Amino acid sequence: MSALSTALVVAGLAAANVVAGRLIRGPLKDLPAEHRLNGDLRQRGGPRTDALATVLSRSSDTSRAVTLGLALTGVLAIRGQRRAAFIPGLAMAMASATHVSSSILTGRPRPAVEQIGTHQPTSSFPSGHVGAMTALAVVLGRSCDPLPRPLRVLVRAGLVSYLGLLGWSRLYAGQHYASDVLAGYVNGVVCGRLARRAVGDQQGTGL
Repeated sequence: MSALSTALVVAGLAAANVVAGRLIRGPLKDLPAEHRLNGDLRQRGGPRTDALATVLSRSSDTSRAVTLGLALTGVLAIRGQRRAAFIPGLAMAMASATHVSSSILTGRPRPAVEQIGTHQPTSSFPSGHVGAMTALAVVLGRSCDPLPRPLRVLVRAGLVSYLGLLGWSRLYAGQHYASDVLAGYVNGVVCGRLARRAVGDQQGTGL
């Protein structure tokens, strides 16, 4: 897949995010049910739930996400998969670019509940943290192909479970609405798969 084609797909993905975000903020009247969801989750929690949500939410902070991406890149490079080693960074970079560009043009305020964790300067829609971690998870899940089937299934189930808990934590922490998180999942899956194709997955990168 050429660099131009990849850039056009990312631009199209960002544009789709902007359209969705504008619809939410406009005709859909900011989806009032989402506001209630954030409040309901917080009311049902307590100190232990707060602590769990904080740990999960902060696990997707930029510094940690970058560290994980570099670690996976290092493993692939050590295994001699030099071409595939570019995929994790590219996937996360595309997810981040999609988030930043569409976030600026959407401008959705964060939920009106006390935020737990790091306060983010960007708009609420879409979730950049969820998008980047999902993109990385897609790449990591594909890298498990050489593993025995039981272990491969276990690892992938763990990744899916983590992403689900991450989404919940971002809602509970008051960092995002449900639609923000859903958009992050979609962006991450698209960018993860797109990165593999862009680097040449079909030519034997091992990812």
